[in-house]
Amino acid sequence: MKILFLIHKKQARGQEVFAAQLAQEFVQQGLEVNLVSLYPGSFALPFEGNIQCLGLNSSKAIWNPRNWKVFADLVADFQPQIIQANGGDTLKFLALSSFLISDKPKLIFNNGGVMSHYIRNEIQRKANAFFLRRMNGLVSVSKFSQTDLENTFFPRRPHQVIPIGIQIPAYNPKERGDFTWVHIGGFTAEKNHLGLIEIFNRAVIQGIKGNLRLIGEGPLRREIEKEVQVKNLESRVGFLGVSENPWLEVTKPTVLLLPSTIEGMPAVIAEALCLAIPVIAYAVGGIAELKSEFPSLVLVPEKDQSSFLQAMVSVQENYEQYLAKCLKDIEKAKSYFSLKRASRDFFNFYTQV
Repeated sequence: MKILFLIHKKQARGQEVFAAQLAQEFVQQGLEVNLVSLYPGSFALPFEGNIQCLGLNSSKAIWNPRNWKVFADLVADFQPQIIQANGGDTLKFLALSSFLISDKPKLIFNNGGVMSHYIRNEIQRKANAFFLRRMNGLVSVSKFSQTDLENTFFPRRPHQVIPIGIQIPAYNPKERGDFTWVHIGGFTAEKNHLGLIEIFNRAVIQGIKGNLRLIGEGPLRREIEKEVQVKNLESRVGFLGVSENPWLEVTKPTVLLLPSTIEGMPAVIAEALCLAIPVIAYAVGGIAELKSEFPSLVLVPEKDQSSFLQAMVSVQENYEQYLAKCLKDIEKAKSYFSLKRASRDFFNFYTQV
């Protein structure tokens, strides 16, 4: 089987990283896989093959038929049986380009987020409903993501939930007495860095130990840096930028903080579970579904900063107990988030569509 994966760009974001890991897993299983990006990017995605770039320079280029033709010619040369769009502008671009693709491979959209969150008006909703109907099959990362898509766009296409798979990252931290509170994610509104800084400021006032490390980049970074300065937290909050393996940037004990306002199913939680790192998160989106599978997760009601702070205090004061719970979840997490399991589920879906 030949598969073409379409990604937004080479960047340190969950959709692109997972697509690259899944593509690499398929290659190791003997399938032919091409990875194509819409926009230029410089992050080193975990894919050993060449990543072709269509060179689009703005979102307006999505609507240019010349770019559809370039992609259609690429498809004609490779002749894949499957083309899978993976987040960002890829659904829109694949749907539009499909009118120029003659051999009609199966078109799959991998929904790793919560699509309704980005819909601002009825025109956008109808346009995305049209794009989804151009697909032969849909995959969502969680039941929450699936329900959101179904209830918003009514696509009437085969639609399966397939949780993400991950490569278990290297993690051999030096042990230190101080806590490392870490957040890993792009500086975007849905990741709620402003809320995290407010929670951490209250925690510092209350006497909590350790420092907060923010790993990632994004459009809101400067705003968050200014907020840290306003609250005089420069000595307690560090900005570490993008890292190919962020877990190598932290010491032990480490606790992951994730106060997102919306999530499909973040890979960073999967990684933490596989590394026995305690997680405190808002119970939003697909995250809430994981609690029944992994009791070690500490989930609090959305936007409840006081409960989030209380959870931080509890984890710090009873760290060994929380760590013991995490250790019990490791083997199940490695199986649940296995790339081999994910690749098998995707392959089976391809054959059934």
